[in-house]
Amino acid sequence: MRSLYHLYGYRRCSTCRNAQAFLERLGVDVSFHDIVEHPPDVSTLRTWLEAVRGDIQSLVNTRGEVYRRRGLKEVSWPVDTWLEEMHRDGKLIRRPVLVTPSGRVIVGFDESAYRDAVTEEQAP
Repeated sequence: MRSLYHLYGYRRCSTCRNAQAFLERLGVDVSFHDIVEHPPDVSTLRTWLEAVRGDIQSLVNTRGEVYRRRGLKEVSWPVDTWLEEMHRDGKLIRRPVLVTPSGRVIVGFDESAYRDAVTEEQAP
């Protein structure tokens, strides 16, 4: 049985669709999770935050319409508040987020990082 990769994103996001297509071209099994329809729980978001070395701004979608409309550039919330807000509104999460079978987390789409992750997962 092949290992499953989990890709968290937004179905209407072209970058997320490109990431999924790229993974499929690499021959891996991908399960897509729509973070707008079903935002991840705070515990999952905290795991992702650890993957970006605790840099909350690396996990926040600062280019998104929700971020701009709500004026979030001007806020200085503690990390727990950011995580709660991202759990409430998945559009605040930078996407896509790839979780490999071994639990490695990659935030954003970078072909070389994805390729390297797949190669490392498949190594004996």
